[in-house]
Amino acid sequence: MIMAREHGSIKGAVVNETFRVVLFLVYYLALICLGIAILVAAFYVAKFLGEEVLPNAKGRGVIGVIVVIAGVLSLAGVFGIYLIKPLFSFTKSTNEERVEVKEGDCPKLLGLIRRLSERTGFRMPRHVYLTTDVNACVFYNTGFWSIFLPVRKNLEIGLGIFNATTIQEVKAVLAHEFGHFGQSSMKVGSAVSVTNKVLYNLIYTDDFFDNALYSWRNAEWYLWRLFGMLAYGMTMLVKLMTIHVFAFVQIGERRLSRLMEFGADEVACRCAGSDAFVSAMCKIKLLDACDMDWLRSFLRKYLNENKLPDNYFKAHDAVVKALSKEGWPTLSHDVQLKNDYDFGVAESRVEIKDVWSTHPELADRLACARELALACGDEESDPAWTLIPEELAQKVSDRFFQCCVADMDKKPEIVSSTEFQAFVDKWYAENGFPLEFSSFFARSLEKFDLQKAFEADVKENPFTAEYRRLVGELNMAKSDMETLEQVASGEIEAKKFLYNGTAYTKKTAPVAQHREYLEGLAAAVAKCDSAACSYLTHIGNDADRSRVKTMYGNIMSMKMLCSQLSERLLPHEEFIDRCLANCENLSADKYHELCARIVAHEKEFRQGVAEVQRTLPDAIPDDESGRRMLEYASKSHNCESDFALESFQELQDYRNAFGSMCGDYSLRCKLAIARFADARINKG
Repeated sequence: MIMAREHGSIKGAVVNETFRVVLFLVYYLALICLGIAILVAAFYVAKFLGEEVLPNAKGRGVIGVIVVIAGVLSLAGVFGIYLIKPLFSFTKSTNEERVEVKEGDCPKLLGLIRRLSERTGFRMPRHVYLTTDVNACVFYNTGFWSIFLPVRKNLEIGLGIFNATTIQEVKAVLAHEFGHFGQSSMKVGSAVSVTNKVLYNLIYTDDFFDNALYSWRNAEWYLWRLFGMLAYGMTMLVKLMTIHVFAFVQIGERRLSRLMEFGADEVACRCAGSDAFVSAMCKIKLLDACDMDWLRSFLRKYLNENKLPDNYFKAHDAVVKALSKEGWPTLSHDVQLKNDYDFGVAESRVEIKDVWSTHPELADRLACARELALACGDEESDPAWTLIPEELAQKVSDRFFQCCVADMDKKPEIVSSTEFQAFVDKWYAENGFPLEFSSFFARSLEKFDLQKAFEADVKENPFTAEYRRLVGELNMAKSDMETLEQVASGEIEAKKFLYNGTAYTKKTAPVAQHREYLEGLAAAVAKCDSAACSYLTHIGNDADRSRVKTMYGNIMSMKMLCSQLSERLLPHEEFIDRCLANCENLSADKYHELCARIVAHEKEFRQGVAEVQRTLPDAIPDDESGRRMLEYASKSHNCESDFALESFQELQDYRNAFGSMCGDYSLRCKLAIARFADARINKG
């Protein structure tokens, strides 16, 4: 999916969003007036009951009138508290991983920040914090009254951006944040942020008040429970109305946010130059992907061995080095990037404006920076790490790891970054796909007639650029299919969008047209997958051919078994999800049906595990996790008369774990084929 470029002025967006915030204030004021009116009415009703009805009541009627008086007053009081509690809420942005720094802790970095403050004319941040993230951001603490009062901003700098960047590139990133400091639209932005928090709290936040309301509406005495149900119904009605107000305010805020990013980018280009800004953005995208998609995955694997590296940033560098061997671009402070790295992903056919996105597309931001073509005379090309004392970087790293292991009973062993580098290199040696064959096999193969593929004798090497292109287009087409279905269902909000250059609406979304295109691509890729199978099962010696045939057979068997299991489980899962979403209103009969469906779901799952074990005995690993899986699948854990959330959650956990085991098994088979292809075609 391609995001449509944002157009318009910040001034227009500010006016638009100010109007939305004013409407929110009118709406919220009306709610408060409603609450006050209900309180006044409740007082007079209670007074009437107490003065006119209670003296004439007798026996149980006295108790009934007293309960009604208490119920009316409690109903009004609870509803009033619900409406006004956001007025007194205060949101403090907390992050245990942050390390606050002063001028004496890090004079070079704080000196750079001070120079940027002077150059831009914008006020210094109230506090400066460091984390391990590959990011920098402005944040502030808020309460309802922050809509009307000024809010002092704080600056958070993720030291992950210092890997492979220069001081000039970091200067561009920090100048971008100063751009936010100085934007007059930030005043509206902070008001909108508070507005969103108030609305969010009214809709989604559950606290002691909500728990008390829940207990009240489930009270044993019917008359008292009736008032609890009324209070609950009134709060739910407000929540349903507020959901629409929330969306109305947020859409305007998100558009303003996207336009503000362009304004902050211009400040960055003026302070550090367009080239430094472009290079910094391109590097940060890659560094962030390395951090979130790879490094943290490796750290989880390492923690499973009860180990951690001694320095987060050196561990990050180790993964960057490993990825460079797998085809990633070289990331270094002395290499300036001029373009976003092209991973060879096919272009999407769907162009849609994501009204909920807070940031513009990177391609649009880079294009605007290039159009500015601003130069900077004070180029600082030294590595960015020269700004940070080594002991401070270590402190930030230690703080992050302390947060990671805070809940662990047995603390992990701290090992050298060199040892972690060896761990990463070993993993790639054992699990990495050969670069040339990665796009062909590191995916789900399309279904084809395996026996016909074994019988066909393909002489020419099928691993062509055309095959690679078709695979890329198929992957993108599958993603576009999901997007179009979400647009058609309303899950993605889009009044208008482009598909293959033609404008469509939600009602006219070309789902059928794209499905036909997708099926054609799938058929073409399946033909290529079949040709690859034929080619690889006719080269090498007899043992090679037999082994490759076995691997292909295992992949297709697993694909079939998983598909059959999913088809059997889907009706149960859909029914269970519907019931759990409305579990508070289940009748006795519906509850027993839910229990029966959970039992049926578990039975189908246990049979699926047994089928996989019988057909592919080595699919379930011979380790602790595999043994637990087989032990779980050998027994029943739920019954048709009662339902325990813990046992159902356990079932879901094993279901997810089994899916991972099946995926890992197929991946191992495809890895073996890819390595065979690499050895025979490229090296043989």
